[in-house]
Amino acid sequence: MRLYADWHMHTIYSDGHATPEDMVIAAAKRGLDEVAITDHGPRGMFIGVRDAQVYLEIKQEAARLSAKYPVRVLVGAEANVIGLNGELDIPRQIIEELDIVIAGLHPQVWCVPWWETFTWILPNQVGRATSLVRERMREANTVALVEAIRRNPLTFVSHPDLMMAVDLDAVAGACAESGCAMEINVGHRYYRDEVVRAALRRDVPLVVNSDAHFPKNVGNLAEGAALLEKYNVPPEQVLNARKH
Repeated sequence: MRLYADWHMHTIYSDGHATPEDMVIAAAKRGLDEVAITDHGPRGMFIGVRDAQVYLEIKQEAARLSAKYPVRVLVGAEANVIGLNGELDIPRQIIEELDIVIAGLHPQVWCVPWWETFTWILPNQVGRATSLVRERMREANTVALVEAIRRNPLTFVSHPDLMMAVDLDAVAGACAESGCAMEINVGHRYYRDEVVRAALRRDVPLVVNSDAHFPKNVGNLAEGAALLEKYNVPPEQVLNARKH
């Protein structure tokens, strides 16, 4: 199995530390066929793009880079789930212009309605020491992510169960119904095995990405490839894999 693409990375348009061109050069050196620039949605505190129109600017830059380098450059977004109803922080008309649409739960977003920032997002941080609060937040997080999967045309959900705990079986069930994939994120340390197991139980597609914020991490997918091998995941179940 060969992982030919890396579809999750960030640039100076959000919280990355390099330009899109720097990231594409790194991808070419890694021998990747394809990358996606997927900067954070605008309601991410201190990490998001300045506004959703930025993605259209990145599309113009991506077209130039695709012509200049031997790497196909896609444009996507790692949208924030900003409400318990599954709403994303990117307008549908922008979403329709993107090649890759990712939804993720992040603990630093401004919600819509605004008070859910304090009744949902904040308790995920301050309530970790209390088992009752942790379980309530896990239930709320699961509802929000499942609704996002059902309501939006997603390619995959980013790092499920990383920063905000979810019921992976419920998330996998929603993914199975919608055709959305679940990500194995190599850029963070967390128990990724459970993501793979949940995906396999529901026959959900997987995708392996670096979540690179620096050029040196682009295409660094070996840990994800090892996990696929560990669980005998077939190439046809991995969006960015080929048999050879």
